[in-house]
Amino acid sequence: MSLLDRIAGYYDILGIRGIFAISVYRLTGHPREITARADCVTNPVHLRIRTSDLSVYRDILLRGEYALDLPFTPAAIVDAGANIGMASIYYTHRYPEARIIAVEAEHSNFEVMCRNVAPYHNILPIHAALWSRDGFIQVSEPDPASGASGKWAFVTHEGRGVRVRAMTMRTLMIEANIQHIDLLKVDIEGAEKEVFERCDWMEKVRALVIELHERLKPGCAAAVDSVTSGFAKSGRGEMTFYVRPEFVELSTLKSVS
Repeated sequence: MSLLDRIAGYYDILGIRGIFAISVYRLTGHPREITARADCVTNPVHLRIRTSDLSVYRDILLRGEYALDLPFTPAAIVDAGANIGMASIYYTHRYPEARIIAVEAEHSNFEVMCRNVAPYHNILPIHAALWSRDGFIQVSEPDPASGASGKWAFVTHEGRGVRVRAMTMRTLMIEANIQHIDLLKVDIEGAEKEVFERCDWMEKVRALVIELHERLKPGCAAAVDSVTSGFAKSGRGEMTFYVRPEFVELSTLKSVS
């Protein structure tokens, strides 16, 4: 990406403050972080300069990437792969009575998320990786051979990497004291294959919004489809939405404008 493209991107997301921030950063190395507040939220959020934070902020809070017109009001939401907390913050404003469990494996993302969600007492941040077993797993940058690159698409896997707690959905639900999940948001960079291949909890989920990473790990889509048979299914961009048929017909599954 050229310097002009980068400056244009910062202006598109943050206006003149964005241009000023990236210009000063290039000259001095500071600030490493900037705050921003979208019209749809009540508190500013922390975004790190020259990371994926700004694109995540833009896609979720400015463009409504996770907006879905559900046929019910969710009381329990799990945000798996919460990153810096943008989806959790979006959902707490859309569903202020919901309890939200935000799970993030990568340490630096988790630290920023904790600061971003601190004003919202209904959001519970958990530093862990959703996985097919309890124990520990490793977090690292993706293999360049997968086509992904940069310090944004952190992946969880067996082998070398930074050690982090791994937990199954069953364990997460027990520890968070929830009996069902009204809305499950998943963006876990290919780990959906492991999570959904050993899925004995899908009957507890009413709606699922997921970004599938078939390019990172073939078999992700098949693993999810195998446990969502009969769900109403819709897609928008990189997102796939599933809702139990007893709550909505496929023809009424639509995004929020």
